[in-house]
Amino acid sequence: MKAAPIDTPEPQYPQEKDKEREQNRNFWIAVLQGTFMRISFAFADSTIVLPAFILKLTASNTLVGLTGSMTRAGWMWPQLLISNLLEHRPRKMPFYAIGMSFRLLAWVAMVVCTLLVGSGNNGLLAACFLCCYFIRSSAMGVSTLPYMDIISKSIEPQRRSRYFSLRQLMGGFFGIFIGFFFIRYILSPQSGLVFPTNYALLFGCAGVAIGLSLMAFLQIREPIRPVQSARQPFGQHLKQGPHFFRTDRNYRWFFYYRMCTTVAGMCTPFYVPYALLRLEVPDATIGTFLAVVSISGVISNALWGYLGEKYGVRYILSCTSALACAAPLVAIGVQYLPPAWQMPCYFLTFVFNGASMSGSSIGFMAYLLNIAPSLNRPSYVGFMNTILFPFSFMPMLAGQLIGLVNYAGMFAIAIGMGFLGFITTTQLKEIYRENQTPQ
Repeated sequence: MKAAPIDTPEPQYPQEKDKEREQNRNFWIAVLQGTFMRISFAFADSTIVLPAFILKLTASNTLVGLTGSMTRAGWMWPQLLISNLLEHRPRKMPFYAIGMSFRLLAWVAMVVCTLLVGSGNNGLLAACFLCCYFIRSSAMGVSTLPYMDIISKSIEPQRRSRYFSLRQLMGGFFGIFIGFFFIRYILSPQSGLVFPTNYALLFGCAGVAIGLSLMAFLQIREPIRPVQSARQPFGQHLKQGPHFFRTDRNYRWFFYYRMCTTVAGMCTPFYVPYALLRLEVPDATIGTFLAVVSISGVISNALWGYLGEKYGVRYILSCTSALACAAPLVAIGVQYLPPAWQMPCYFLTFVFNGASMSGSSIGFMAYLLNIAPSLNRPSYVGFMNTILFPFSFMPMLAGQLIGLVNYAGMFAIAIGMGFLGFITTTQLKEIYRENQTPQ
């Protein structure tokens, strides 16, 4: 396809050091944006804070799983449509701003609903929250494609693993203090806040962090690159997906990896309910769980950044797949320990899970950007995430499985799928397709 004429040419710098200065400016603004984003995740963590909130409202493992499913499903479903709207546009920043604005409004709506409905009608509050949360997750899906395209244009491939590592490292530092001091205090009786007002405060803090993240990212000077000459008809756009699978072996195997690890991740929303119901820990321990996940993420981020630059992103994916098996394995094993050892050892679940989530987030985004041709990048990303949409409901299925095979059986299935995910990474190759044109 022909590249569209560009109305605004990419700035020409008189000296190479000016170009490097511009790239560094965008790099550190993106790190700041990512730090605020990770802070927002900490205040309302979808695997720790929100499962406890829904469990306290409904006492339903199925709804706990549904919340985890909405995190992925809302993020995945709009991306194929958005990629079709984006691919021919030189500037992607306006779409990012729209998605993030709706995401911010969804958090505001969650705070308002939580305060107005209160504890008088738990069913109504759960329904309102889940609706708002689905809007939030869908808005995240709208903003993801323009975000990844802007990042890929602003940060060269060799620095991407370092970038994703730094944003999580900085956010992780704040997550330690948010979990161990703020959330631990807010959810304890000493705070004087009753349920659900204490959670409304956490949701409000998440919204503030989202607003700061949006303000930071808008300061990036988006580079202009060649794009497709015109928007494709949506039917023709859909045909690109099977073409990617037929012609790109790495794309095909990366899909298998994502499928296996998505199924394996079905257990993550249930680590906290398992601790609350089976190990009978107090609510304030949720903050400690989050702190442990953050500490694990911070420490492991240094390792992921080093491995990514020295051995390649594929190596990160292999290591994180192995760690994903370790977390549910510990969760199964603690029940056979003496009672005094169960809770201390159970923290290892969050150590392994934090390191795995940190590494997989870095590896997934960096690898997909590296293998995507520049002119087809939105379609590469959007199609991959959209076809994984059915697997996003695995946490809800896991909630049903708990009633059939107990927590241990569900964790065992997750271990098996995590191992299959590790096997798929051995088939991936480390390549960069920056600035290539589509076949």
